Amino acid sequence: MAINNHQDTENIRELLDIKLFSQPFSGFSQPNMQLDDGKMIATLYAKLENTISVLSDLKERKSYIYSGGVAQQLGFEPTKTAINSIWEDELLSRVHPDDLQKKYRLEFQFFKLLKSISLNERLNYNVITKLRIKNNDGKYLLIKHRLLYLSSTDEGNVSLVLCLYNMVYDYPGFDVPDGVIINTSTGVILDSEQGRFDDLLSIREGEIIQLINLGMRSKEIADKLSLSIHTVNRHRQNIFQKLNVNNAMEACRIANATGLIPR
Repeated sequence: MAINNHQDTENIRELLDIKLFSQPFSGFSQPNMQLDDGKMIATLYAKLENTISVLSDLKERKSYIYSGGVAQQLGFEPTKTAINSIWEDELLSRVHPDDLQKKYRLEFQFFKLLKSISLNERLNYNVITKLRIKNNDGKYLLIKHRLLYLSSTDEGNVSLVLCLYNMVYDYPGFDVPDGVIINTSTGVILDSEQGRFDDLLSIREGEIIQLINLGMRSKEIADKLSLSIHTVNRHRQNIFQKLNVNNAMEACRIANATGLIPR
């Protein structure tokens, strides 16, 4: 099966959207940090660290962009500083496709780890990714991208996300990892740029999606795994639901993109 890297990246981002937007916000407590506080923090980062700061409000599905010195080096001037999206696509469109896929994979993994991180500890955790971003001359510059969750409700739902873009300078000993999830208070690395998705499906569902990818029909899968066709079809529907797809072709495409099917 041929793999389209652009389509893979879109599929991973779609899965991330599903996780982020499926959080219930109505009827729950107010987040522990309000939007105005988040805007002030994003503004300070842009000024003090010369970053491009992007603050995303997940509940309202809006983002606010604050440009520091790195924006000048990239030649990046956003057409709008307040956008009706949680994705700063005007900037993300300049990111090398391989790096963009890596970024989304790590952010998906980070969100999955949230439930194991207490609310008062979440600010200690960052996703750090090295990105290649094009400047106006078409040359890729190395950028350090950091993502952290600024605010959550008492129930654990993420409400404000901050992304920071800094230059990576070519000095000896001054480097940025390709991609890690890290506890910045202890230096402990929780995960690497591989961004595992292997616990998205159950073991049995993983077996079945691999067989579907080989072109096997439900009856053939049932015979091979010594299951009833009813059980296989139930697993198929669970797979489609978890991957938010409507058919086997879409399920295989997302499963390939996220590494659920070994290549």
